[in-house]
Amino acid sequence: PATWMLEVIGAGTGNTGIKPDYAKAYISSPLCRMNKERLRYEFLAPERANDPLFDSPIESPTLIQNGRRSESFNMQDLSQLQTPMRKVIWLENRKLDTQNITNLESPEARRIYKQILYLVIRNMKTYWRTPEFTLSRLVVILVIGTLITTTYWQQSYESAADIQSRINAIMFMMMLTAAYNLFTIMPFQIEKRALIYREISSGMYWITASVLSDGIVEIPYLIAETLVGVNIVYWGVGFQDSDTAYFYYTITFFIYLYFMTALGMFLAILLPDALSAQLVATVVIQIFQLFAGVIVPLDKLPYYYKPMYWVSAQHYAGEAIITTQFHHDNTRICNPSGVVIDNPPWWAFAVKGKFCSEDGRFNGFKKFTGIVETAEEFIYNSDTAFLHGYKFENKDFDLFVLLCLCLVLRLFTGVAAMFINYNKR
Repeated sequence: PATWMLEVIGAGTGNTGIKPDYAKAYISSPLCRMNKERLRYEFLAPERANDPLFDSPIESPTLIQNGRRSESFNMQDLSQLQTPMRKVIWLENRKLDTQNITNLESPEARRIYKQILYLVIRNMKTYWRTPEFTLSRLVVILVIGTLITTTYWQQSYESAADIQSRINAIMFMMMLTAAYNLFTIMPFQIEKRALIYREISSGMYWITASVLSDGIVEIPYLIAETLVGVNIVYWGVGFQDSDTAYFYYTITFFIYLYFMTALGMFLAILLPDALSAQLVATVVIQIFQLFAGVIVPLDKLPYYYKPMYWVSAQHYAGEAIITTQFHHDNTRICNPSGVVIDNPPWWAFAVKGKFCSEDGRFNGFKKFTGIVETAEEFIYNSDTAFLHGYKFENKDFDLFVLLCLCLVLRLFTGVAAMFINYNKR
């Protein structure tokens, strides 16, 4: 490989007129024999697992070289093969040679789960050796979580403005973390895209294995991001102290994070470079936010934009976490503002606990600043709710839709990888 690299980059000692055939040299090299032995060993995994000869000691072992038995066994041969002795002994006792296995080097001769396993192992090493990508995500989520927590520390709410501020606190952490993952995964995936193209075209593994392994390797990192982000903000801001609310916030956070990461992987395959992918991602994020039902509630959307409400992934994530946070929340708030009147004069007892004023005292029927509602009624459980269209009963359906969207994105990524190739020679 070193000689070939020097020749390609023009760093050779001169033009000798000799053009070596590197493919032919590799076929006759010990490295080729080693790779064939390793492939054969992995290919026969089911038989090896049930064969007692695999672990049995055998004296005077022999090697299989170039399809023939070699009675001369020495450590130099073993070092060239780079395989444990028991593997070589087992292959010899099976009396198998390379010619007996049809099309060993083709992807069809290798099982998909083995391809995925080795690709996941390789990707895990790549992630571990790229701390500027993996560690930066945890650092950013830690910083964002700390800022949100200190801004909304143990927040209380008494008015409509306070409720809207709390909704922002609930949504900010998930939205910012997901957007950061989306924008960082695209250049990372595009950087290694050329390598994947070459390896797939060489028949090293299937596209399906590559796509699945990319999705699997992200899971532990997304779990770490979820646990760090959720637990910093959830208890610091003082969200609802309920097992159900905490569970739905955590699981929705994770699924939405995975969805946005999968979206980034899809755009990295679909578009030619990182700049165009990030431009499209920016538009997609704005559409998700605009039609999520928070900035503009469903009943205020023009009829021709209402389908966008059902397409927005953020709508499903927001509905799941917001409705569970305010379910059975009977905190009294003043809509739109003021302080609840709890001690009116005896002759105005009808306004007690139902109306608000600037200072919480009864100053006349024309001095009311708002009416009293519970937080649940104000958010979603009334005809005039702030988030009209959001329903607590939809929380499980929301999670199901998010999971389906993740699966659809992974499917589209695989299809795009099959038919789109921006690799240039």
